[in-house]
Amino acid sequence: MNTRTVQLSIALAGLMALNAAVAEDICATDQEREQVRAFYEESAGVLPFTAARRLGLPEAKVVAALPADQAVSAPGSAFEEVWTALSEVSEASFLITKGGTVFEVLSGVSPGAPSTRSQYFNIEYTRPLRGHLRPDEFAAIYALDLETGEGEGRVQGVLFYDGKGEPVFGVFISGEALDTTDENRARFVAAKALIAAKPGVCAAPETD
Repeated sequence: MNTRTVQLSIALAGLMALNAAVAEDICATDQEREQVRAFYEESAGVLPFTAARRLGLPEAKVVAALPADQAVSAPGSAFEEVWTALSEVSEASFLITKGGTVFEVLSGVSPGAPSTRSQYFNIEYTRPLRGHLRPDEFAAIYALDLETGEGEGRVQGVLFYDGKGEPVFGVFISGEALDTTDENRARFVAAKALIAAKPGVCAAPETD
């Protein structure tokens, strides 16, 4: 075995170990999946950050435990495609949590592009919500589609998580206090289909 082959083997082993460590933080075990689904049977439509705090789980594990008709995932590397699919949504609720603090910012979704000088993805200054994102730190992206109550409405949004299973932010198109338009819902449906077409972040449970 030559030196180059040895180096590649070591690098591959390191990458596999890293991926396994990330999966442990963001993918639900069978027991956690049962716990989350039992919670949602009693509390339909609850936002994942609330469920995570009540269950004592990383938020990404909560979303990963939901059935495929309620949540589908893509790796963080799909960020730019997903953001493009969401671009031009006229109004969304951006949910940003830090510790026990929750920010909800109403804004349209502006287009963006990767910086030519850094690892940032820069959001254009065309809507109230602006920023500089680090997609290289995103481990998972989920499209969430929950029914609230007995057909009372839907919570629909796209959520972004880091490698520890913590939320970076969420873009909600519809929810309990957020009406939407047919055009915005169509953009969510397109983004959800795009995410669903990507390789899932966590292995699908045998029972689903």
